[in-house]
Amino acid sequence: MTETRRNAVAAGVVALALICLFAWLSPGLALWLTFIPAMVLAYLAHLATTNRRAPDPAKVLPIYLLAFAWQFVHFAEEFTAGFNRRWPTEVFGADPMSLTMFVWINMISYAAFAVGGIAIYRGWRVPLLITWFFAVMGAMGNAVGHLVYDAVSGDLGFPGFYTSLGYWVIGPILIRRLWTSVRPGDEPSREKSTAQLARAGSV
Repeated sequence: MTETRRNAVAAGVVALALICLFAWLSPGLALWLTFIPAMVLAYLAHLATTNRRAPDPAKVLPIYLLAFAWQFVHFAEEFTAGFNRRWPTEVFGADPMSLTMFVWINMISYAAFAVGGIAIYRGWRVPLLITWFFAVMGAMGNAVGHLVYDAVSGDLGFPGFYTSLGYWVIGPILIRRLWTSVRPGDEPSREKSTAQLARAGSV
């Protein structure tokens, strides 16, 4: 098994474990309809891009860190406006999430996103799955999701809406750079070319 395939399997195991965790923690269908689809999309995007080649940290890390910093501002708006109570009940018809659980979920997620930043810098393949999850769910998921939450709840000022608007600018840039940038010397064909040379030398 090649290193690329081993990394893909390892990332798949991480994704599956997190999907199971999301399903267990979900208030009603809340995480089933948000975090779980986002993880599937993140894994597919990772397989198509960063599992085969690491992104260029000079292009990706600045926008990633900006998105990560904005996430704290977004959390502050949600925290102070009662997102943990209103999101499960008004959007999904489920029981409210306790404030303690809401804070723990967010803080553990932010710790993982910080590791994602290190993965961009170091070129670590498997943790780049978390980088993609942040781009898909943390950035674009919040941008799109809060429009939906406003529509379903009938409240234009649903907790988190105003700061989610920033992700309409940051999110597409982050996803584009993750998708297209390549770490210098880490082109996707490199592993294949090395394997071909090895086979040619053994003939």
